[in-house]
Amino acid sequence: MAEAFLSDVKVLELGDEKGEFCGKLFAGAGADVIKVEPPGGASSRLNGPFYHDQPDPDRSLYFWHYNVGKRGITLDIHAAQAKALLEKLIADSDVLIDSLPLDTMAGLGLDWTALQRINPRLIYLVLTPFGRSGPWRDYKATDLIYLALGGPMMCCGYDPKPDGSYDTPPIAPQMWHAYHIACNQAFIAAIGALIGRQTHGNGEMIDVPIHQAVAVSTEVDVPIWIYSHKPVFRQTGRHAVQRITPQAQFQTRDGRYSMLLLGITPRETAALIDFLTAKGFGNELHEKFKDPASRRGPEFSACLNRALAQCMGAFGVEEIWREAAGKRISWAAIRLPEENLTDEHWRMRQTFARVEHPELGETFDYVGAPTLAEACPWRTGPRAPLRGEHNQEIYRTKLGLDQQQIEQLHRDGII
Repeated sequence: MAEAFLSDVKVLELGDEKGEFCGKLFAGAGADVIKVEPPGGASSRLNGPFYHDQPDPDRSLYFWHYNVGKRGITLDIHAAQAKALLEKLIADSDVLIDSLPLDTMAGLGLDWTALQRINPRLIYLVLTPFGRSGPWRDYKATDLIYLALGGPMMCCGYDPKPDGSYDTPPIAPQMWHAYHIACNQAFIAAIGALIGRQTHGNGEMIDVPIHQAVAVSTEVDVPIWIYSHKPVFRQTGRHAVQRITPQAQFQTRDGRYSMLLLGITPRETAALIDFLTAKGFGNELHEKFKDPASRRGPEFSACLNRALAQCMGAFGVEEIWREAAGKRISWAAIRLPEENLTDEHWRMRQTFARVEHPELGETFDYVGAPTLAEACPWRTGPRAPLRGEHNQEIYRTKLGLDQQQIEQLHRDGII
């Protein structure tokens, strides 16, 4: 098997859940990621749900998901004895992910100037709520705050009433979505910095405000407002745009829902009408809208919606969409998340992977490769580290401590 993309890159991760997904991306790309936790474990180990509903820092499914592939040590970075150890770890790293509270590193005497002295080739990723400068730099926030203040929430929700007003509120996307956005952007920026370092040899500090990352991820909402000063309408199961678009979700015979991306081009619309007619539900469309030029406007949309509702209501959620997809019609069953696990397509695409938990004697399905590259395979596993699992390995081999020194650090509450 080919080597992973970042198999020669060493990453040090400090902080909380704001930066854990970034570390996971590095680990998946093959980097050696060392996660530094305070003695007793990171706060994200307390995020549920827990394996078999038994709350325990080593049984958090959340922590398992975001820290798979990493090695883990414990270290009280605020202790006086810890600074020299932390500096050695930094000196041996290519990338430092810092999602600690703002200015924590500077308070330890490890600001960017000091980090450059320790390791001139270091790529320093700093994830903060609102950036290291500006009038909001000291504000606090949560995932929900970022999604609301940045704009994505206003694009997500249910259809408006006919007059364009709403009787339902905006809806936040999935949990931790803001951190996914920021960590993806941070990861991409770090890859660029690593490539640049091959040319000029220097490290770089990359300031990643989570709010800024989220605010530029609202699809067309912000550009439309900038250029036309017009709001967009959030709509059920479809893009937020300036006009109310045709319904996209319809209930199936078994009480589930199916989704259709309505024909964007005349050819796609014609193919959809032909498909509905073949199923016995398109006669009205053929009679009233034979001319392709007439296939627009509210009357056509209403007729098409009736035909789709009748057609989908006659079949189970998994029955008809594959046939439609085979005719290049953008049709899909709306699945429960767990229904994807056994799908042959996802298995072939390595979307899910098996990860062993030897301490439990079990193997579990995990989210696998986000992309496929034959020359650079994605790495899934080993499972997330237990608290301090790699203390002996890293403090002895990487930092050169003997057993007596390690035990003393443990007795002093440093690790």
